[in-house]
Amino acid sequence: MELITIDIKSDRQTVSEAIAQFLVELESYKKGGYKVMKVIHGYGSHGVGGAIKVQFLKKCEELKRRGKIEDYTCCDRWTPNNVVRKIAINYCPDLLADRDLYLLNSGCTIVIL
Repeated sequence: MELITIDIKSDRQTVSEAIAQFLVELESYKKGGYKVMKVIHGYGSHGVGGAIKVQFLKKCEELKRRGKIEDYTCCDRWTPNNVVRKIAINYCPDLLADRDLYLLNSGCTIVIL
């Protein structure tokens, strides 16, 4: 299955707008049968990206606890021993060609739906 990428930082959104966009797209792609999503949230180099990242990761942890997502991992942790990496690649082999992952980009996260 193809990799879905959403960008919740580039439209100069507030933190709450970015999280709301993520939640809407998460539900849409889950209903569409997708299993993996890459979310670009920024890492704070221009100010607001850091705030979006912090709240996004908190939301992912909450969604995982509630069983709404299977798991997630920040792309800066995309190492061969990362269990989420192995599961995500199994669902979406397109991840093998994703440049952000192998550059360990801290401005994005992989979410297993």
